[in-house]
Amino acid sequence: MEISLALPNMIPGASGAALLDWARAAEERGFAGLAATERLVYPGYDPLVALAAAAGVTERIRLMTNVLIAPLRSDAELAKQTAGLDQLCGGRLVLGLAPGVRADDFAVAGRSFDDRVDRFNASLRALHELWAGKVPPGCDRAVGPSPVSDDRIPLLIGGITAAAARRVARWAQGWTAPGLSAAQTVRAAERVRAAWSSAGRTGAPRIVMLQRFALGSDAAEPAAAFVRDYFAVLGDAAEDFVTATPRSASAIRSVLAEYADCGVDEVVFHPTVADPVQVHRLADVTL
Repeated sequence: MEISLALPNMIPGASGAALLDWARAAEERGFAGLAATERLVYPGYDPLVALAAAAGVTERIRLMTNVLIAPLRSDAELAKQTAGLDQLCGGRLVLGLAPGVRADDFAVAGRSFDDRVDRFNASLRALHELWAGKVPPGCDRAVGPSPVSDDRIPLLIGGITAAAARRVARWAQGWTAPGLSAAQTVRAAERVRAAWSSAGRTGAPRIVMLQRFALGSDAAEPAAAFVRDYFAVLGDAAEDFVTATPRSASAIRSVLAEYADCGVDEVVFHPTVADPVQVHRLADVTL
């Protein structure tokens, strides 16, 4: 099972220098991937911008969005931005995409929330066509560079619905999930694998799990404050996310053992504190 790490691009107050130090440390310590997540209505860094900066200070580590809210951008914008980033990082990009769940993100972007799922389904086809050089309507040339390999970028699809499983089987190389319990992981992964098999795909879908973390007594209070704030829209349920965030080496190892038993291929640890010392603490526990 591979161990990856996300940038603290959603943590308020994280400096640009801290993100770059984090990226360098993640590669130096041997993490498999470096991820960035997205929420528009929150004082963080755009994930594609953060990963572009990380690409400039790393050479080997895989870069990934976990996840990007695809319907916040037009198909042409998303195809151009992601293919450009894939070229800049030498083909190290993996795109985790999802339709989004927060209406305020769409309101601020001036995009419709109600039809986002239909637009997401259409975008999955459009992205592959645009990456392959298809000329959009109203244009006389392609809108951007091609990705590094085979006119496509590897995709992970987010979501725990049957429709998400079908999207994985049709368009992606795997599935990414938001920190589910072991029992939930087994059920959802079985659904993804069944859809994959029904679609006639060979091999197996990649199963990726998000897991928040904080390590060290100095991190406990700021980590809890961030998680409460980030999930404040959920009201009292936000406290459940605080409780579910492992804060010790033993808790993290227990989580990893559970996910390994569930057949998870990769765990992406998302930080709740922006101090780059968290990279080294997590590496000491997991690598």
